[in-house]
Amino acid sequence: MKIERQVDQIINENVTAIAAGDESVESILARYPKIEAELRPRLEAAILLQQARYSVATRPGFIHDSRKYLETKIVSMPPRYSWQRIIMRYTPQRWVFNLIAPVIVLLMLALVVNSTLLTARLSIPGDPLFSTKLLIEDIQLAFTLNQVDKTNLQMQQTQERTLEFVELVMEGDYDYLPAAAGRMEAEIIASLHALNTVSMNSPGVELTMVAKLSDTLTNEIQMLNMLKATSPNSAHAGINLAIQVARSGVLALH
Repeated sequence: MKIERQVDQIINENVTAIAAGDESVESILARYPKIEAELRPRLEAAILLQQARYSVATRPGFIHDSRKYLETKIVSMPPRYSWQRIIMRYTPQRWVFNLIAPVIVLLMLALVVNSTLLTARLSIPGDPLFSTKLLIEDIQLAFTLNQVDKTNLQMQQTQERTLEFVELVMEGDYDYLPAAAGRMEAEIIASLHALNTVSMNSPGVELTMVAKLSDTLTNEIQMLNMLKATSPNSAHAGINLAIQVARSGVLALH
């Protein structure tokens, strides 16, 4: 450590003199022969660094001359009137860009929204966008005023809940089965209420809807019974709950 401090002191004291030509590396090393091995590489490196600094340094007066040149250039430039600025700002290319840019942004937003809605429609319980799917369905029901159309939409949502349950069983997501069965039951009850409202206004239409919903629930029961035979015991409780819900719906229809 003592030698290191001595080397640093020697370099600090002599590097400027060497760069100016008043000293040489050899003359300094001659004064310190005992530490020549440690001093030489450090001294040569310090001199190279000093020379590199001088080589990239700006010449004296560079900043002053540059400032004067810039001031002269600004003074020599003619003033630009407001009408000239307007013409330069609104060139044909600028007009085209101003017209096309919002259209491109709107198209990109529409693409993102459409992709998100499609992903939401294909989601099942446990997916990130499943709650968005349910929200979209509620909005569709709220804005459907015709009772027959509203009942058809409600029955489509009931069918969607049955398909979601089957898909959960096929993918092995058994933890979501009880909640999915609860949603299926709620949709069946809502469809039964909607059918009851239609039966009072359009009896002929109501019969067709009842047959359609009955077929949906009957097919659900058959499919769940087949899946139950190939599913582990841990899934049986959830599947049995869904089968019971579907059978109750069929009995209510008859």
